[in-house]
Amino acid sequence: MVHNHYIKCKVCGSITRVRLQVGHLELHPIIVACGECGVSLSGKVDIGQDRPSLSFHFENAESITAEEKVSFVVECSGEFPVDKLITVKNKEDHISSVNIISPFIRSVGRMKEEDGYEKFSKSVHGFHDTIKLWSEYKRILDLSQNENRKYLIPEIHKIFPQHIFPCENEFEIHTAIHMVEVHGFMTPLCSKVINDLTISTSVMKLDFNQLSSLIKCLNEHSGYSLESMQKLIYKMMHCFINIFPFLTPAFAIQFFKENTIDYDTECSATSDFETIKQFYLDIYEAVGTLLVIPVSLNNIKYRGNYNLFKDTEQKISLFDEFIKMSKANRYRYSLDDEQYAEYLDISVTSKLRNAIGHNDTDYDTITQMITYVPNPKDRNKKENMYLLQLEEETLRLFQALMIISEYLYRLREVELIIEGNIPQKPNTVFNNNKKIGRNSPCPCGSGRKYKKCCIDK
Repeated sequence: MVHNHYIKCKVCGSITRVRLQVGHLELHPIIVACGECGVSLSGKVDIGQDRPSLSFHFENAESITAEEKVSFVVECSGEFPVDKLITVKNKEDHISSVNIISPFIRSVGRMKEEDGYEKFSKSVHGFHDTIKLWSEYKRILDLSQNENRKYLIPEIHKIFPQHIFPCENEFEIHTAIHMVEVHGFMTPLCSKVINDLTISTSVMKLDFNQLSSLIKCLNEHSGYSLESMQKLIYKMMHCFINIFPFLTPAFAIQFFKENTIDYDTECSATSDFETIKQFYLDIYEAVGTLLVIPVSLNNIKYRGNYNLFKDTEQKISLFDEFIKMSKANRYRYSLDDEQYAEYLDISVTSKLRNAIGHNDTDYDTITQMITYVPNPKDRNKKENMYLLQLEEETLRLFQALMIISEYLYRLREVELIIEGNIPQKPNTVFNNNKKIGRNSPCPCGSGRKYKKCCIDK
């Protein structure tokens, strides 16, 4: 359903017609620009799902009932990309100038799979459940970082069943804490980790002595210990909780067929550059730090030594050479076809990142075009990128971070073994006579099918 709403800019008085695609989200941001003065008309929409209701709240505009003298028309959706702002020249244009095909119909029509919208909707709603549960999840993560077992285990059992996660030893506690990432982030946003277990389990098949040496090396360097990198991941998860509602339309593009989005004519109506850029800088830096893990795992897998790099074929010190590199040079190692980097599936615009860091950017609120200086030594040369493209890159970086967190999870298992902890054989998954279908969800709560999870346990 499309709902029409009228707002008047508090700066210039221009009237804009907002064509809202009413979706299944209860609350989502709206950030559109006034076509006359360019000021951001940011706000939010409240959609009553249980009781039909609809309300708008804007910072720089007021809602009006009159339809007269409409100057601009904007589409808005909390779920999908929308058409960019349309200037209305006369009354006839006001009626006929807007594409009658709604954002929902356009988006469903270009899904790469028949059930693409259902999968997208399930992912979005799954992550909104994470947002609602975040205070409980975060308590578990905070207590785990403080190693406070007295309060940690009861908090785990408030969310995860005790008969499945008894937390009687370090391995069981480690697994239960990891379920926050599995349930809260990977299942809704990074399903390929759930569907392809080798992304994670293959780490445990690498040379144990090399893994042990890698862990020792990491733990000896400030900022790169397993504990420090785990804290960094948790920090970025916390930040992502707040930013995801602004990125939802960009997330929808991952479910579209290739080359079906037109960045010249389509945009996001839930975000702007100011909203996104700090998280983009943070996630770029975080993944740049964490790349030490997939790069060293590739060194072990393909060259038998975590210090032996692909492009040198010589033994070099991981920290004397790799860690001295700029983040941009580190990202070169995420672009090759070796297994642990290939899984990340990211590409980055490092020159844009540097331009943002040096305030060498301009942003057009109406076209959502970011203009930046790629080389500060030649300020006459500029490049462009649309906000929606930056948001896609941001999402890919966060998803890459979650994959690296899986690698880290396995390294921490190795660390537990090194410290003398013995993995315990898991108990029976279900203590009743009800048969579990092979394709049914696994009762351990992992989100995977039973046949791909605990069937052999």
